[in-house]
Amino acid sequence: MTSPEELYRNRNVRSMEFAKNLSLLNRCKKRYSFMGIVYIVPMFMYFIVTLIYGMLTGSFSAFLVAIFECPLLAFLAYKSFYHQKDLAAMLIIAILLLVQGLLHVLSKYEPEGVLNFGIAGKCFWIHLVFALIVGGMAALNLTTNFTYHKLEEADGFPHFNERFFEQEMDRQQFGIKNPFQQEMERRMKTASDSMSDIGMSGKSMEKYTEVHKPSEMEEL
Repeated sequence: MTSPEELYRNRNVRSMEFAKNLSLLNRCKKRYSFMGIVYIVPMFMYFIVTLIYGMLTGSFSAFLVAIFECPLLAFLAYKSFYHQKDLAAMLIIAILLLVQGLLHVLSKYEPEGVLNFGIAGKCFWIHLVFALIVGGMAALNLTTNFTYHKLEEADGFPHFNERFFEQEMDRQQFGIKNPFQQEMERRMKTASDSMSDIGMSGKSMEKYTEVHKPSEMEEL
């Protein structure tokens, strides 16, 4: 039998573990809130910059790329930090690298525009800054998700509160039936079914007796 000292020691260890995990969970939540801002603001600014550059130069190639890139990145960012999807964060980095290479290729063939301003060439450097910010957030997102997934597997998630944990354990244990309880319920159900069969047989005999009851003429 477990001694009171050991029970107290185990409870103390669990309390310290819950406190540590709760601190890590709060840190993850703060990071996710921070990521939501850092993801969206650079995307919006880059989208506006490519539009203004297109209007100044008459070349909208970078803007057309941004039309597809920014909404896709925003959707993936939402999945990565709000739903903790690791694949979404990896796709963000892959798309940033792909567009960066595309702008590098376009910069060689891009017309100078009305102001002799190489739009794709300039957007290549602007996108590089944008990619470093958003890509850095995606990398931070992956590391935060790794911590979050470990916490999901820990006891007490997501409250990390002893009262909630004990209530959940009691609820689960209450729902688990031991073999003796299962056997008793099976026998009670069998006995109940047998009594029902006997009742049905009695009713059948009464109906049979009423139908085949001899009349007075037959008795004579």
